[in-house]
Amino acid sequence: MIEDLPTLDDIDCRDKSVLVRIDINAPIINSTILDKTRFESHIPTLKELDDSKVVLLAHQSRPGKKDFTPLKIHAEVLSDLLGKEVTYLDEIFSSRVIKRIRDMKKGDVILLENVRFYSEEQLKRSAEEHSSCHMVQRLKDCFDVFVNDAFSACHRSHASLVGFVPVLPSVVGRLVEKEIKALNRVLKASGKKIFILGGAKIEDSVKVLKNVLINGIADKVALTGVVANYFLMLSGKEIGEVNRRVVEENKGDIRDDEMIEILKKFRDKIILPMDVGIEKEGVRKDVSIEEFDGKHRIMDIGIETISMLSDEISKYDIAVINGPAGVFEDERFTLGTSEILRAVSKAGYSVVGGGHIATAARMFGLDKDVDHVSVAGGACVRFLSGEKLVALEVIKKYWKEKWSRSNI
Repeated sequence: MIEDLPTLDDIDCRDKSVLVRIDINAPIINSTILDKTRFESHIPTLKELDDSKVVLLAHQSRPGKKDFTPLKIHAEVLSDLLGKEVTYLDEIFSSRVIKRIRDMKKGDVILLENVRFYSEEQLKRSAEEHSSCHMVQRLKDCFDVFVNDAFSACHRSHASLVGFVPVLPSVVGRLVEKEIKALNRVLKASGKKIFILGGAKIEDSVKVLKNVLINGIADKVALTGVVANYFLMLSGKEIGEVNRRVVEENKGDIRDDEMIEILKKFRDKIILPMDVGIEKEGVRKDVSIEEFDGKHRIMDIGIETISMLSDEISKYDIAVINGPAGVFEDERFTLGTSEILRAVSKAGYSVVGGGHIATAARMFGLDKDVDHVSVAGGACVRFLSGEKLVALEVIKKYWKEKWSRSNI
């Protein structure tokens, strides 16, 4: 049990039929999966269920996107990683599917079709409302247990994530457990803490910044990327029209007056760049904030900032980085992201958020040097922001009210 959440330790799955929600949503080009990280993250849970009959639910992309595809190639990747066949069925709850599930033997694994092919999957409904949908009603009698191991989707109230919880004994898998333990340590453990928040999604960084500063979790928050440019603007620095436009495009619903107050109140805890890396005549040039004329696009934090932050990060027991420092995909501007990641990896306890910064950590070969790399983007941000993840809250609720007393 972690944080009132039941885990695989709280239930006996041997010889049981187990429905597992995983998240293997991945970048795909020409029918090739480019990143298998999420697949690999589920292997501990699936290996632990070797003595069960396991059926997997998963999604790929969303309607209208080019990579909104069937899950046939996903089953092939899982088969390779598990070292045994994962049978792919191109339907979700047809009579054929139900018969195949009923005929399973211990150790069998089946992956059902992309759950987002089912029109009711993404409707905004409560767990109770989703539990009466066709998918849940058709499948529920085939299973003894539901396991949610899809941490990166746990902020969504979708049918496959919350609909089975009211009708089946439900626990979380090892990946969810691992993520919660790592992120809880960041928020609740003692020791000096620094958060390095970057990337283009200003709203995400602001959510985390407010939580860790207002609630006294962070000793310092260093800002990089577009979010740093936004706070430089608020502090009165002229960053130029091209950079202002990028900020406005990525600001979301953030209110300037509220952020100015945050900046005033916590100015001693917020670290802003001293210089920036810009693109000038096709090459990188580092220029101080005071001397920057605003005529060029800011692409990275500057050399002086990189040096200053690297020294600063070394003073903390816990370091968390979420979002890259610049356009790291361009080799001229990888330096900020790679060096800050390197500094974070040397902290007593280091955590890398999901999304682009996790991609960068793998790209620079630093993912093995940090203590935890999250597989989640949005869910990780929400957790660090102090928000509840709906799919986990539902499991807590029903375990306490219903399933903890059942004979499972």
